[in-house]
Amino acid sequence: MLNRTLPVAAASALALSGAASAGIISFNDASLFALFATNDGKAVATESFSSYSGFYTSPLTGNFVDAPGYSWTATATGGLFADAGLMSTNLSESMTFTFNQGVHGVGGQFFATDINFNVQPTSLRVTLSDGSGFIGSINSATAFTGFYSTGALITSISFSVDSGEYPTADTLSIVVPAPGAVALLGAAGLVGRRRRR
Repeated sequence: MLNRTLPVAAASALALSGAASAGIISFNDASLFALFATNDGKAVATESFSSYSGFYTSPLTGNFVDAPGYSWTATATGGLFADAGLMSTNLSESMTFTFNQGVHGVGGQFFATDINFNVQPTSLRVTLSDGSGFIGSINSATAFTGFYSTGALITSISFSVDSGEYPTADTLSIVVPAPGAVALLGAAGLVGRRRRR
């Protein structure tokens, strides 16, 4: 019981502190990231890269199936390589995901692999579109790194790892307005127009 209460309490505390001033909140837990987004009236959409395999020239664009209208574009100077649900660079260099429209949050399982896609301990460096970032040690394919903006929307995320290794993503998640919220805003706009007439 206590383990379930702590994440909810932490998310509530973050929600209150985030409202006080605009900024970036970072997460290292995917469940807490999703809970925070849900508590803020948003939805999380995730790309698993399971439909990609082999070498791709850069840029490569894909859609978030569970967030119609939202897409991602991955870029890396030497191209991209996908294998078994993992998206990586073809050379040891940084990878950037840009979004066709801004998102409230972004996160995923980002780590380093060797040429055979074996996970390698690394120093992960992440930079968001507003210049804010994160540096930390990652040694697992299940490690989660996420960010939620209480101000400007996020339009890109770039990450790199130690020299000689390949930046790799197992998942890429974005936070977008919940589908019901978008419909509600549209309906509110129609009601507002009727009142003005």
